[in-house]
Amino acid sequence: MAQHRASCPHCGHSTDWRDLLDETALREIDRRRRRGLGVLVVCCAALLPWIGYLAATLPVHYEARQWRLAWVGFDLGLLVALAATAWFGWRRRRLLVPWALAAAVLLICDAWFDVMLSWGTDDVWASVGAALLVELPLAAALLLRVRRILQFMLRHYWYLADLPGEPPPLYRAPLLTEALPERPRQGSP
Repeated sequence: MAQHRASCPHCGHSTDWRDLLDETALREIDRRRRRGLGVLVVCCAALLPWIGYLAATLPVHYEARQWRLAWVGFDLGLLVALAATAWFGWRRRRLLVPWALAAAVLLICDAWFDVMLSWGTDDVWASVGAALLVELPLAAALLLRVRRILQFMLRHYWYLADLPGEPPPLYRAPLLTEALPERPRQGSP
């Protein structure tokens, strides 16, 4: 097994967040992680019958009273997400990642609802065109950019931790350093 650096060769900071926490804090982090994952599983299980209920009971036609406010509010949220993505990208900050993800999801939702809600009307082709030519390509570009940034960050931290070989693909990369080989804590024999 390769030796791991206890600190970054450039700045001297620890390359492993486990060095900063005691055993009690690590157990608390693990407990919160398990609890959060349990909540997500319960939410997924509860969502399945809810989707069935909505599919069986929602009317085909519904008149909304706040239609304009709903769409203007949605587009304002999209504007904030795109502007924050641009700002953090221009400033070269890591907060670009969550904002770009949020913007991509909002663009995909916008395309979906534009097309679905204009289906059967004269506006459907304009909605399909906007989805295919603007919203979905921009969402794809944002998602690809986020993927490239995450790959770069993984490679960077892989190097700093002095790990052997190439980093794994993103879908197999550990969250923080749980899956890295164990090494003695600083100050341990």
